[in-house]
Amino acid sequence: MTNPSPAPLAAADDFLYSWSAQDTTRGSGGITEEPEQARQCVREALARLSPDAGGVVERVRLDRSARQPSYIHVAVVWRFGRRSAEREGGVVAC
Repeated sequence: MTNPSPAPLAAADDFLYSWSAQDTTRGSGGITEEPEQARQCVREALARLSPDAGGVVERVRLDRSARQPSYIHVAVVWRFGRRSAEREGGVVAC
């Protein structure tokens, strides 16, 4: 009897969401399956960066043909400046 292999993070047609936020000297980012979670993470990160900071949420797919973990960028979902994140309700924990 063979052991079942673990489920992949996402099927070939499933989208993931990449998020990043940065100012001129610092930044952070990550990957999640939920677009709203990515949006909240950007808002949290922007609150900790300088006023000139910006952030983005992108729809991505896991590149299964790459030797190293890699993502294929499909589309930008949201772009943020620090002020736009504050207008949308301030900091949300990530």
